[in-house]
Amino acid sequence: MKTALLGSKDTINKLMALLLVFGLIFGAFPIIPGQATADANENIKVVINGKAAKFDVAPKSIQGTTLVPFRGVAENLGGKAVWEEKSRSVTVTKGSIVLKLTIGSKTAYINGEKTSLAVAPQLVNNRTLVPLRFISEGFGYDVNWNGTTKTVTISEKKNTPVKKGGIVNIYTSRHYGVEPVFAEFTKETGIKVRFTTGGDAVLRERLKAEGKNTPADIYMAVDAGNLWLAAQDGLLQSVNSTTLKNNVPENVRDDKNRWFGFTKRVRTIMYNPAKVKASEVTSYEDLADPKWKGKLILRPGTHVYNQSLVANLIATYGPEKTEKILKGWMANEPKFIDSDSRILETLAAGGGDVAITNHYYLGRLVEKDSSFPIKVQWADQDGKGVHANISGAGVTTHAENKENAIILLEWLSSPKGQKLFADTNHEYPTNPNVAPHEVIAKFGKFKEDSLDKGEFGRLQAEAVKLMEKVGYK
Repeated sequence: MKTALLGSKDTINKLMALLLVFGLIFGAFPIIPGQATADANENIKVVINGKAAKFDVAPKSIQGTTLVPFRGVAENLGGKAVWEEKSRSVTVTKGSIVLKLTIGSKTAYINGEKTSLAVAPQLVNNRTLVPLRFISEGFGYDVNWNGTTKTVTISEKKNTPVKKGGIVNIYTSRHYGVEPVFAEFTKETGIKVRFTTGGDAVLRERLKAEGKNTPADIYMAVDAGNLWLAAQDGLLQSVNSTTLKNNVPENVRDDKNRWFGFTKRVRTIMYNPAKVKASEVTSYEDLADPKWKGKLILRPGTHVYNQSLVANLIATYGPEKTEKILKGWMANEPKFIDSDSRILETLAAGGGDVAITNHYYLGRLVEKDSSFPIKVQWADQDGKGVHANISGAGVTTHAENKENAIILLEWLSSPKGQKLFADTNHEYPTNPNVAPHEVIAKFGKFKEDSLDKGEFGRLQAEAVKLMEKVGYK
């Protein structure tokens, strides 16, 4: 009987050989991306207010964004959802909140106001899946992701109640585009914002001098180095906020939660394509090539933007190689212009071939004139990535209005706050779930150096000393 079932030994060997051939054939082909994603997405759990949520289609993770069936998430959060076949759009409502999304589009609306999504809604197994975080935060919930257990936890916000007529005082070097941002915050929360502007270092010294008598509740800077120095000087206090920890990635916030980055500003290479090929300037080191003698434009070394860039280079390459790069720049007898906007305008007018500026200055000029001739080159894409500084803030140690200060920082980290704060100056949001302004999105994607931004402050003194040594002043 046993022989009849299995056949001869020769038959078994032939069968094994056949199976091996099939294995080799199928093993020679890569796994289909959709299949790989499905396997990676297994067992994603969603917990809402302490209870496990159930969906008729399992949650999917696409490019780091969790998507779930729109009707299921709406009902689990106490809202209602309507599907519009003609426009292939979804409208989700709860009370006075109306969220609208469209399949395949990264543009969404919150009460009629346009915002951007990191991942567009998608059709999977005849079900429309939408970004879970966008719907949840749009309804006013906190969202937390645990990568170890693959669990999304959604809970009602527990912000400190806003006092009618409350205020928050800010010392800020970010003087451009802040008025409409703060005005919207006041409209939503009732908290009035009063701000004093000045240079990062000047405001930091003012905080030191004022001590316990400072009126400032928040110190806002356009450079991570100055935020780090403010924390080291004891001018900022630790903030225990789940919202901030969830919305602001670790490498753009202080390890003791004394400051948080809200936008990224990439300092990279700009070139005139009529004179330069992109392949000629792929790294900061390339600008040390003698062929750029008399053709390189830089901002003076005294500017904090360049000091943080050099600090980043020291952390990446070490002091010796960084010194060699800087010497090469100086040997090229660069033209110094103390304005990134004028540097770009000078390039466009033929007054130079290559330069280093922050990306958003080009964004502003391109928005005004789409034919503006200068191009951006993301530096060091074959290495650790391009240098990106931040604009951020922290609550001062002696803040009189601490509760309101935290509410403002949390609001700035939210999707709406991020869009307003970043888009007004064409910067990149630090919240990974918020898409950049359409103008700078056209600059293309880039690899960013993942270095902890606090290193810009720790290495600032060494950077300044090295710049003075090579004559970069």
